[in-house]
Amino acid sequence: MEPIHQAAYDGNVEEVVRLVMRVLIAFVVSGLAQALATPLLGSGGWPSMVLGQVCLHGAVIASLGLFLRSHRMGWSQGFGLQVGGVARAIGTGVLAGLAFLPAAYGLQWAIGTWLESRGVRRPSQTAVRILVEADALGRSAIFAPAALVAPWVEEMLFRGVVYPFLRDLGWPRLALWGTALAFGLVHANRSVFVPLTVFGYLLALLYRHSGNLLVPVAAHVTFNTAPFVLLALGIRVDR
Repeated sequence: MEPIHQAAYDGNVEEVVRLVMRVLIAFVVSGLAQALATPLLGSGGWPSMVLGQVCLHGAVIASLGLFLRSHRMGWSQGFGLQVGGVARAIGTGVLAGLAFLPAAYGLQWAIGTWLESRGVRRPSQTAVRILVEADALGRSAIFAPAALVAPWVEEMLFRGVVYPFLRDLGWPRLALWGTALAFGLVHANRSVFVPLTVFGYLLALLYRHSGNLLVPVAAHVTFNTAPFVLLALGIRVDR
């Protein structure tokens, strides 16, 4: 079975625009849900963050399901989940994610140090701060949406839909770098923008060469799991 970008786009701009609009609405709705729940769950803590992520991920997955249905395709066929074998795809992705971790943390440290040398306070990631401050229950609750669900949602959207759509319109470089830059920007943090942009580029390359979205998903899951492992080992991840 062929990935959707090889079989079913046919330059259907309208369907992609609809998907983008649904995702934007999902961002707004999840933000409102988190804001409304904050007085009950507490501000700045993990319960409201988890609620916001669950709402966002659920809405985006539903939107992607409608998108695939409009192309008369299932998840496996749409994202090439059987191409090259499941075990091989996961193994390749895990190795790629592990290989990138030293470069990612090195870049983040270098950029944070440079910003401080310029008199700019090192920016902290809200999600990482909440993770560091959370207790064992909180970290367990954060793990599923952050390390397991978010990689699937982001990969299906950025690499599974937007990347191949732009590429098939005749803009291969924009597809690679545009989705990579968007991936870096949506995390809204100066110290991680560069490493996440480079990571986004790597994820797109993994999908391009494998045709199986499981490869970048596995790499992304590995990358997002790293902070939890480091914290379990007593290593701070917000520095």
